[in-house]
Amino acid sequence: MRTYALALAASLALAIGFHAPGRAAVDTATLKSAAMELVVYEHPDCTHCQVFRARVVPRYQRSEFAADAPLRFVNIAVSGNQNIALNGPITMVPTSVLMKDGREVDRIAGYWAPDNFFKIVESLMGRAE
Repeated sequence: MRTYALALAASLALAIGFHAPGRAAVDTATLKSAAMELVVYEHPDCTHCQVFRARVVPRYQRSEFAADAPLRFVNIAVSGNQNIALNGPITMVPTSVLMKDGREVDRIAGYWAPDNFFKIVESLMGRAE
């Protein structure tokens, strides 16, 4: 298990790259027209990512949050996904990053059950406004 965790951490570092605050370029072609979006970083082999998609995503898409911050998924196994202005590297998946005007507001690292996830999202959106 430890070997798997180390391998995942290494692949995350390579796939995402190391971003210093304010130094990563914003790829405006990939930004949505909305001022805010929730970018979810995931990996295809991640069990928690699959659970997130099954338990959280359907409820999120029906929530009032979806209109203010639509979801976008980023597969960390695909290179070229690091053109987003993050405050730091993605160290675990799933990680949900609230973006406003192309910049990271804050993030939710790891899987959280739906009720807790929505409480955190509400708090993040309050800070973003």
